[in-house]
Amino acid sequence: MTGNKREPQLADLRAFCMVIDLGSLGMAAKVLRVSQPTLSKRLRSLETWAGVRLLVRSHRGTSPTPAGTRLYPAAQRVLADDEALVEMIDRLHR
Repeated sequence: MTGNKREPQLADLRAFCMVIDLGSLGMAAKVLRVSQPTLSKRLRSLETWAGVRLLVRSHRGTSPTPAGTRLYPAAQRVLADDEALVEMIDRLHR
């Protein structure tokens, strides 16, 4: 852990990527099947951990800040690696 900040969870990264992909907190919350307040909490947690603002929210939607744009591909890689790991473990069980 970094200081007293909670390290990001996969759910935080998934929420972050989904919001960028869809451009909307509301739509991302529906796709992820969580409430909008829960999604906002995950995003705030990720921003707190990163120490920078990652998303800009406006009446037209949500978009990444320059820092968010830099983090996005790394977050996607982590999520892809997690998916590959789950698939590999599943194959081991068969």
